[in-house]
Amino acid sequence: MLAAHSVKRNVFTVFPNLKAFYRILYNGIALLLLILFFLFLPADVTLYKTSGSLFVLLAAIQISAAGLAVLTLKGYGSEFLGFRQIRRYVSLRMQPGYLDEPEKGELRRRGFYRYMRHPLYTFAMIILLASPVMTANLLFFTLLTGIYFYTGSFFEERNLIKRFGDNYVTYQAQVPRFLPRISTLLNSLVPQKNR
Repeated sequence: MLAAHSVKRNVFTVFPNLKAFYRILYNGIALLLLILFFLFLPADVTLYKTSGSLFVLLAAIQISAAGLAVLTLKGYGSEFLGFRQIRRYVSLRMQPGYLDEPEKGELRRRGFYRYMRHPLYTFAMIILLASPVMTANLLFFTLLTGIYFYTGSFFEERNLIKRFGDNYVTYQAQVPRFLPRISTLLNSLVPQKNR
C-alpha cells in the first residue's frame, strides 16, 4: 500500500517535506511490521532439521544468496534504503525528482538485472527455501513471502511501465521475472573473444 504512487501523491500533497524521508520511513515501517509479525506467531514446531554435509550445503547456498543480494544492492544501497534522498535534501535542499525514485528516465539493466527483473526477490526466496532448519512458522512465512513477491511484482511492474514506457515493456520481453535463463547465464560466462 505504501509503495502505491497514489498513496505517495496524497501523502506528499499534505506533507510535501516528507518526500525525502519517505523511503526510509517506508523501510522502517516494513521492518517494524515484520518484527511484529514474528512476535505474534504461535508456538513453533520443527518440521525438519538437516545435519552434516547437507546442513553445510544449505547454509552455503543461503550465504551465497545473501552475498548476491548485497552485490545487487551495492549500486542502489543508499538510494534503496532512503539515505541518498535524505542526504541530498539535508545538504542541497533537493527533493527526489520522481516521488522517492531519482533518475526518472533511466532504466537500469546492469548487474543481476540483466538476467532477471527481480533479483532481490529471487535471492530472498533462495535464502528462505534453503533453510537447513524448517519450522512451521518459517514455512508459513516463506509461503506468504513468495505470494507477496509474486503478487507485488505485478504492481511494481505496472508502475515501472508507467515510469519507463516501452523501454520497460521491451525489458519484460527480454528478461525473465525471477529465474534467469540458463543460456543467458552461460553466454555471459564465455569470454568475448571466443564468441
